[in-house]
Amino acid sequence: MKKFLKIAGSVVVAVVTIISIIKLVQLIRKYSFLGLLKGLGILGSGDEDIVDVSDNETKFLVKKSQEGLEAFNEYLDMLGYKYIGQFGSSNLYEHEGTEIVIKKSKLFNKYYLFEIFNEQYFEDTADYILA
Repeated sequence: MKKFLKIAGSVVVAVVTIISIIKLVQLIRKYSFLGLLKGLGILGSGDEDIVDVSDNETKFLVKKSQEGLEAFNEYLDMLGYKYIGQFGSSNLYEHEGTEIVIKKSKLFNKYYLFEIFNEQYFEDTADYILA
């Protein structure tokens, strides 16, 4: 029985390790790894509430807290974007006739990653899919 429990424990550890590695590889492929590391470092030090982790101001990292959410909402207000509704599981904002979709994801269960998509993104994606 002890041998079975040791083997079962080893299998569970191996499966969790493999799943963790797969999740990490997915993050690295989808996002700028260096940008995420920089953002996690800045948020971890407590100096900032919001960090741009992309090259083109389309991905922001905030702590999973009320302060983090408020910092992102203040950023959108500063740019002049107003909430107009939901688009699936994402939020839709508008400013001077320009609409953006903002997707919020949890990252390591301690942070939120906000991704901003505009009309150009959807047009380029549609061209790519149809080509």
